[in-house]
Amino acid sequence: MDAVILAAGNSTRFGENKLLYLLDGKPVYRYMLELLYQKQKEHRLRHIVLVSQYEQILNDVVQHFKGVQAVRNPKPEQGISSSLRLGLACLLRQEQEDKKAEAPCSLAPGACLFAVADQPGFTALSLEKLLDFWQSHSYGIVAAGMTKNRADPSSGTDTKHSPVMKNPVIFSAQYYHELLGITGDAGGKQVIRRHWEDTGICSLPAADLDDLDTKEALRRFRQRSLLAREFPFLRQSGHVISIVGAGGKTTLMETLAAYCADFGKTSVITTTTRIMRPKKYPTAQTKEQLASFLKQYPIVAAGADAPEGKLRMPEQMSVSDYQKAADFVWIEADGAKHLPCKAPIGTEPVIPKESDIVLGVAGMDALDMPLGEVCFRKEKAMALLGVCESHRMTEQDLAQILISEQGTRKDVGSRAYYIVLNKCDDAKLLERAESIKELLLRAGTEHVACISCIQGSIAQ
Repeated sequence: MDAVILAAGNSTRFGENKLLYLLDGKPVYRYMLELLYQKQKEHRLRHIVLVSQYEQILNDVVQHFKGVQAVRNPKPEQGISSSLRLGLACLLRQEQEDKKAEAPCSLAPGACLFAVADQPGFTALSLEKLLDFWQSHSYGIVAAGMTKNRADPSSGTDTKHSPVMKNPVIFSAQYYHELLGITGDAGGKQVIRRHWEDTGICSLPAADLDDLDTKEALRRFRQRSLLAREFPFLRQSGHVISIVGAGGKTTLMETLAAYCADFGKTSVITTTTRIMRPKKYPTAQTKEQLASFLKQYPIVAAGADAPEGKLRMPEQMSVSDYQKAADFVWIEADGAKHLPCKAPIGTEPVIPKESDIVLGVAGMDALDMPLGEVCFRKEKAMALLGVCESHRMTEQDLAQILISEQGTRKDVGSRAYYIVLNKCDDAKLLERAESIKELLLRAGTEHVACISCIQGSIAQ
């Protein structure tokens, strides 16, 4: 199989050249290029062609990617089809040269993978899945895709099982003639529409398929990178995570569950105390409802109705039931009356025995405020810190509450413990959070995240 990388776009919606935009010190186009180049070295791909209008990209290919053909697109305004035709024509010329030279090759030409250069989140695992799907099916066309299953159940709109076709796309050689005749900005979709019955969709995680078309897409990419770095267990499965403390536990829980959904993982969100009933997720009160909802939605709330529109732990289900049904279980195991810090009483928190990870949360908006105004269970906090109610909270105070077994670390035991310094909403608060992090690390804490988590958006 051969590959063509399309890297000639004008980045109109992004506002600047997105392909040259640096992500973690590396230009965007390099993510897909390096991924496919590695597969070529592993002999999963034969020839690779990159098509671009940008000198910097073309020169980089020539200098650092031996064997990859760099092709200039002098008329990118003609749309993606112009790059597709140029890349495919180059491959066909290369094939003719191979035949003339009688060059030995263990890989049959038979097909071409067309990839775009603005999918920095596309992973080696997804590429392998796509290639394996191609080899194990008899379709003449295979596209990466995802199933739209994130409809709001309250909207009455059923979008489950509706395939969304994305890049990369693999075309067998039988379609090369049609591909060479396409025009405009629709690219290979023109051919796919004519041959839908011969097209297979390989379902991949939504996060891998995000195009970096806008600054909002850039924000999502950075958010995912931040979460993957701070919470490495998110790329695994089978965890039961209890969230304790104060300062944004519910928002953090929903944000982490949404991250898992973007990577194809299912989550149950619930409580061992009381939480407001989530409006954007279906709520299951029985095991039968839970199983049914998880077939349709990646995130499902679980609980029984409680006063004031809240949920509590249901009698019909247990944490082990949640664990069997979903990839992740997220449990709000503490209450704080919307205050940014807390010192628990004897019956708190309520961490179930199945929980293997605990997230201890505190809000940076507690700093410099009188303890009596920002600490839930203020008497316990006063006793723990040895201060009075009017004492203004310092970095040292917050660190002591978070690390103390009479504070946020209460009943954690041998479980993995992650401290989350939330609401780092500006540069000054982030700087102060980093100071707290240093205190916690010196005291022996292994995992400390400094973030700003607001309504599903998270940043550092």
